[in-house]
Amino acid sequence: MGSSDVFSIILALLGTIGVIVLTYYGSRWYIERFIKRPGSLSGEHHMKVIERLIVGKNGSIIIVDIQGVQYLVGVTEHNIQILSQLDEPIPYQKKQELSKESFLSMVKSFSQKEKQNE
Repeated sequence: MGSSDVFSIILALLGTIGVIVLTYYGSRWYIERFIKRPGSLSGEHHMKVIERLIVGKNGSIIIVDIQGVQYLVGVTEHNIQILSQLDEPIPYQKKQELSKESFLSMVKSFSQKEKQNE
């Protein structure tokens, strides 16, 4: 094994490591640029789901914030319907901080308003 063989092996190894590092940083750049950008694929720029309550096998009730206005929305397998626009917006909380009691109280107050309107 001559010195030129060792040199070519080291050069091939460095080239392979360089390709791996470039692929890693290129992937990170692509994800940050095109996927995590607000309003691109995630849709988190104008609309946020505040809370969700599953009420059946194929149905749920969610509170959605669309540019500062919050709506109570019913969602089924075949239908999405705005049930009400909330008079008093509830603050957006991270998923770890969500409380079922606050959401249930909103649903109860909505059902009481509907009973009064009948």
